[in-house]
Amino acid sequence: MLLDRVLEALALAVDRERAVTELAGWLAEPWTRHLADPSGHCSSLTESGAPFELSVKLAGTGGRPSVRYVVDVADPRSDLRANADTYRRTAEQATGQPADVLGRLFRIHLADAPPGTLANVMIGVGWADGDRRRSTLYLPAGWLTPAELDDRLPEPTGLAEPAQVVGYDFSDRALDCWKTYHWYPVGGPVDRGAGEHLSPYAMEVRDRFAGRVAPQARERTTFRQRRFGPARVDDKLFLFTRGWDLIEPTAFRALLGCLGGMGLDLAPLRTVAALSREVGLPLHVGLVAVGGVDGPSATFYFWPRTG
Repeated sequence: MLLDRVLEALALAVDRERAVTELAGWLAEPWTRHLADPSGHCSSLTESGAPFELSVKLAGTGGRPSVRYVVDVADPRSDLRANADTYRRTAEQATGQPADVLGRLFRIHLADAPPGTLANVMIGVGWADGDRRRSTLYLPAGWLTPAELDDRLPEPTGLAEPAQVVGYDFSDRALDCWKTYHWYPVGGPVDRGAGEHLSPYAMEVRDRFAGRVAPQARERTTFRQRRFGPARVDDKLFLFTRGWDLIEPTAFRALLGCLGGMGLDLAPLRTVAALSREVGLPLHVGLVAVGGVDGPSATFYFWPRTG
């Protein structure tokens, strides 16, 4: 499995057997369905409709990478409500949280979802050196106004734009932090009034590459993530590479050059690319997140090419 090869090649001190077994158990059914009928079993998680995303986070100078994945366990032929039992079962397995804790989150965020809402609850797991494991539950929120969402969150987002997704991060013991994802108009009023929490490294990348974004794509090609941790609030930007016109090799190399100039070691990206070719799973970088306060960080999201 690709995950096993990546964890080994990056020499991450983690429980590889647990990591691989968990992913295989959650991914087997949706992956088989998708490969058998890509158009009929098309996930909203990735550009190709594949129900799996692998990402690598790079920290500042000398920092060790971490590896994450997200799985869409739903049957996309049915809506969110019809997949509720599958979501709850997988969330309990991934987070280790009691059923009543997760049930409350699902009720707060999804009980009034409009009929026919897409099945787009996602489950994520991340692994970092020292056998650190983090699980994430991603819940859709696009039908809520900012005020309606603020009433459901531990504290207000402080942003006037609606959130499309809410994420809750858990360690093996408890809730660590939570985060919201908002569309970020490139070149619009929100862009000019970035606010004190937006990472300076994200703003540097934005300023350098925003001119590549076509006018018709400026509203829906970037996410602003606001993360509420135990010590502070911080924001990062998520750039969809196609919308930012960074798919073409020369443009993507320019992005890598910019991030490498900040002090990020990009070698793990070459490792993932080489291993994906070896196992016969074509991947492309569909999304790049840039953040960091005391030092830069960047996460590269690899999406399978299927169909």
